[in-house]
Amino acid sequence: MNTRRIFLVLTMIGALAMGASELDFYPQLSQGDHGRDLYSAQEVLRGKLPYKDFWWAYGPLMPYYYAFFYKFFGGTIGSFLLGKVVLKIACAVFFYLAASRMMAASVAFLAAMWFTQSQQDFFFTFSHIGGITAELLILFLLFSYIQRPLMRHLWLLLPVLFIYGLIKMNFALTSLMTALLTVALTDALRKQPWDVQKRNFYITASVIVPAAIAFIYWLLLKDLPLYQVRQCLPYFGDDQPHHFSPSVTIPYYFIQHWLTFTHSPVNMALGIVLHGATLMSIVLLCSGKLETGRRQKLLLCLGLLGMFFVLNFHEFVVSGVWYRTFWSLPFLFMFHFLMMSTAFSVLPALARRLIWAAFGALLLLGLAAAFFSTQQQKIPPHYLNGPHAKIYVGNEFEWTSTVNAVNAYLDQKLKPDELFFALPYDCIYYYLTGKESPTRQLIFFDHIKIPPQQELDIIRDLERRNVNYVLMSNRIASSETGLGIFGKTYCPILSSYIAQNFTPAARQGGNWQAEPGWGNNHGVLIFKRNKTVTGTNYF
Repeated sequence: MNTRRIFLVLTMIGALAMGASELDFYPQLSQGDHGRDLYSAQEVLRGKLPYKDFWWAYGPLMPYYYAFFYKFFGGTIGSFLLGKVVLKIACAVFFYLAASRMMAASVAFLAAMWFTQSQQDFFFTFSHIGGITAELLILFLLFSYIQRPLMRHLWLLLPVLFIYGLIKMNFALTSLMTALLTVALTDALRKQPWDVQKRNFYITASVIVPAAIAFIYWLLLKDLPLYQVRQCLPYFGDDQPHHFSPSVTIPYYFIQHWLTFTHSPVNMALGIVLHGATLMSIVLLCSGKLETGRRQKLLLCLGLLGMFFVLNFHEFVVSGVWYRTFWSLPFLFMFHFLMMSTAFSVLPALARRLIWAAFGALLLLGLAAAFFSTQQQKIPPHYLNGPHAKIYVGNEFEWTSTVNAVNAYLDQKLKPDELFFALPYDCIYYYLTGKESPTRQLIFFDHIKIPPQQELDIIRDLERRNVNYVLMSNRIASSETGLGIFGKTYCPILSSYIAQNFTPAARQGGNWQAEPGWGNNHGVLIFKRNKTVTGTNYF
């Protein structure tokens, strides 16, 4: 077994070790966003379709991915976490494979482990890691093409781009643009011939793949009115609640990096090494000391990383939402390690070994700290105990006890075939009880822009399916951007219907005078239908 394969195996083992403690623990679960992900997989197993049969905010593929784990590994949240760990290992592998095209296998291994341990997670969804996996595989295939311009790398790229389009459409399109530019630049510098295969690749990549992605979305969305399409794919006008000018978001990004750099002596030392290596690499590239072929490959890879970084920055630039910078982070990690690998090649062997040993030591310390922090939180007050849960969470004790209590109440009160209605955004209870939502719409906030006609359709669903219980969390009144106040700033008809037809039956948890949280300060009111009143006067 050669060195590259040995370190590939070590990468898989290391990523598995990092993910093992996450199989029965999640740092902070939310009743809305995570509940939506869990519920969506539950629904596709019942034969339902994303968008068409239930509201869904991303590409349609990931509910099916997690449904596979739900079906074959047991119907608990742990199955979803297993699916996420599998993708985390895949990310580490593809990062290693891409890095090993341009640096020593040992350094690529360290880079992959550092990325896996330090990569900021999309904390609010299980879906986006599928997109990170796809973009790292795309990066590996493009690095491979730069290393050896073989057509098989490009043909393999096409199905990955198609799959990525069904995970996160806008980032798949930026990856497609980057791929085409990279291939064109590589061919121009290498004087690669334009032949039938290359022509077919460009036609397939630029026309057939986008058309195939668009066709899948059209099949799922064609029966929905435009307002429901925009609720699912908020890419138009003011569909997003957060709007900022690039003149605000770009300085904000650099300020945050400066604050990270000055946060601690360790951060400052890392920053000096990273930026010092970048300057050394620039000097090497400009000095002509690098062999011509290596210099050309390095410049192509840096250009590729730069295009990926900039194009994947588009969501953050227009919104200022920090987690949207995470789409660019894999390329920033790769850039830094590529710069270090290049710069350190001219350092004395002892200096190289000391620096890489320091990075390895920091990695091990970070892993140990994360492991012990996770283990300390695996205690009974953090345990979600429903039959579909069975995991520990890092939420506050009150959140966990509220979710457990509401789940137990619903299990006790509802008949086997009876449904309930949860709002404004509490899909986790549909998942935990194994119940279906009585209506297609799962989220009710200001920024969703629910029109009166949709409110009436929802009321019809509640009446048609004889819903006797309504669950309402304290997020019905929030000062958070884009959420609003139920009945006042959004859904006045639905609010009036519930007030006239249901009466309070139980209350669980939450400080209703404090700001409701995304995954904390969670309180729930449960209403029961007043049998002496009907909702037919709404139609």
